Amino acid sequence: MRFVKRAWMAIALAGVIVSCAAAQQATQGQAPAPVPEPGRSPVLGFPMGPSGKILEFRAEPSTIHPGQSATLHWHAVNADDTYLDECLGIVATLGSVKVSPAATTTYTFTAKGRAGTDKKSVTVTVAGTTPAPPNTGPGCVDPHNQPIPRASDGHPDLSGVYIAGFSLRPVDNIQLKPGAEKYKVVADENDLGQGVTCVPPGVPAATMQPYPLQIVQKPGLVVILYEAYHIFRVIPTDGRPHPDDLDPTYMGNSVGHWEGDTLVVDATGFNDKTFVGSYRHTTAYHVIERYHRSSYDTLDYEATIDDPNVFAAPWKQSSRMRLHPEWQIQEYVCEENNKNYEELLIKK
Repeated sequence: MRFVKRAWMAIALAGVIVSCAAAQQATQGQAPAPVPEPGRSPVLGFPMGPSGKILEFRAEPSTIHPGQSATLHWHAVNADDTYLDECLGIVATLGSVKVSPAATTTYTFTAKGRAGTDKKSVTVTVAGTTPAPPNTGPGCVDPHNQPIPRASDGHPDLSGVYIAGFSLRPVDNIQLKPGAEKYKVVADENDLGQGVTCVPPGVPAATMQPYPLQIVQKPGLVVILYEAYHIFRVIPTDGRPHPDDLDPTYMGNSVGHWEGDTLVVDATGFNDKTFVGSYRHTTAYHVIERYHRSSYDTLDYEATIDDPNVFAAPWKQSSRMRLHPEWQIQEYVCEENNKNYEELLIKK
């Protein structure tokens, strides 16, 4: 699954994500039917893709005596949501776990992809016992149905690996300040975007990458680690203000505080080298972010954009990030394979 995410990012930078995804589905004999799983938005994580497929799910041994254990083995592909029932929870796409049922038990493995879901079941027979009824506890049938964890200070614990993918969208009409039309980014068919130069994308664009981010929450401090571009943000939540003299940077300077169960982050001190939406901005650029964990596996995100040199009024972008406890952020290298494909794009 992680390889798939890297491939998607490369395609996105080339600006041909839709056509390549359709071609991939065609070569796999799959119809491009991006029908979301019920309750799962098609723009969370990956906006398109094939159905999840389980290559293997078995129990070894499949028959045991009371007090003995068996091992469940599984392997799934094309899935970004994989889990076991019977309170075993969310798991990686490839793995194993030891189980010691007191009675004959059937286990079900679910692998959800963008275009569909695959399920397989195996039974561990415990000699001399009758089959146990399925565990119908809310968190055992659906491991996403867990309570929102709380930190030691009482606030929701936002810690975890999330992905927003391409779900960040404006929720307000963008009003330009009179005379600010020059900040509009004019599309060029030969322009591969800022990503090709491997520079940090800024805020909130860093959240929109088709790569995960990891939030680490400690008392008085939140750290966000972005897999894309290996960038990070250190956000004090102990009440301190921004430093008086900020050097303009791609990701700016951030400080945070809590408003009830919502983490509010004030970000300023940006340079003028990144875009927001379809516009460039100046060093007066200012962003207020809100992170609210609305359920166990869902983090609602909102960014209020302001630049008095460009926009007549602040406007908002929002997205919904999906928690992936089974993921880890990995190494991202942009510079090593960065190449200029301009000669391939120029029409002769």
